[in-house]
Formats: sequence, C-alpha cells, structure tokens
Amino acid sequence: MKTDGQSFLEHIAVSSTNKFEVRFSRISTRLDLGQTLDARELSLLYEAAFLATLCNIAFNGLGGCSGEIKPEREIVRTMLEREFMTSRARFLACAGMKGLSVPQSASIEKIFLNVFVAEDKLAV
Repeated sequence: MKTDGQSFLEHIAVSSTNKFEVRFSRISTRLDLGQTLDARELSLLYEAAFLATLCNIAFNGLGGCSGEIKPEREIVRTMLEREFMTSRARFLACAGMKGLSVPQSASIEKIFLNVFVAEDKLAV
C-alpha cells in the first residue's frame, strides 16, 4: 500500500511539466522519502528546495542580468534568504525528519537545501 507521501511524489511525476517539480519528484523517489515523509512534509521540503534554488540564482547572478548582481536588488536577495531559512526550519522541525536515515538527511541537505555564493560573487 502506498503512503500519501509516495502518492504525492507519483502525482507530481506524472502530472507536472515543470522541470523543477519533476526533478524534485524523481530525486525524492530515488531517496525513498515518500516512505517516511507524508505529503505535507514533502510539500515543506519542496518549498524549501525551491527557495534554495531561487537563492542560488539570485546570489550568483544566474538570473536575467547577464551575470551581473545589481546592488539595488539586495532587498530581494535578503527577503529570499529569510524566506528560505524560515522554510528550511519548518521542514527540519517536522516529525518525519526524525524517521529519516542519516544518509537520507545528508542527501536532502546536499541536494535540496544547499545554498552557496560562488567565490567570484563574494563582495570584497
């Protein structure tokens, strides 16, 4: 019998045309997250992963400004970072996190919740 987490991931995989959603579903299924996390918890992870991706785009100039990071957009970057941190904390506090194996938790951090600033984008 499928858990609602597995059903959630399957639904995304078959019904979405959004590349981020399909990738999220594929990786989460491969990590067997639907077995331990319910649909609500997977939704929390999805939100945090999506915000992490937006942070990486904004922090590293990967948006539509030809790699330029505009100082006047700092308010947006700060807002994204705060939203990501809040979303990440909500996910990490969910009950299902306690049921994940150490390798699953490490993979979640590495694949979905990794936010970084490339060395050439650091302010001097």
